[in-house]
Amino acid sequence: MGMKSDIQATQQASTGVVVAPPIRLRGISIGATGTAGVLTLTNGNGGSILLSVNVPANDIYTLNIPEDGILFPAGIYCSAFTNLIGFTVFTDAYSAPGLTTTNG
Repeated sequence: MGMKSDIQATQQASTGVVVAPPIRLRGISIGATGTAGVLTLTNGNGGSILLSVNVPANDIYTLNIPEDGILFPAGIYCSAFTNLIGFTVFTDAYSAPGLTTTNG
């Protein structure tokens, strides 16, 4: 079982920096327009793709990530935001203790 910690919600409706410091993504909610959408999150600007989600048209897609979530050592960057209304990431609070550059 993962450690309990404070969670922070951050909303965005475009590409760019979502959360700058190293952070663990615990969950995400994404809203699509009348056309199917795509959201891609990378490890910082130009880093590896760590999450890519296809969202059905006119839908809200919510994903709860199990255990320790997905670690973004260089912060969360949105590199693709297509046919979406917006999204909310649920992360450890920015000041959460114990964030490292490796999962586990």
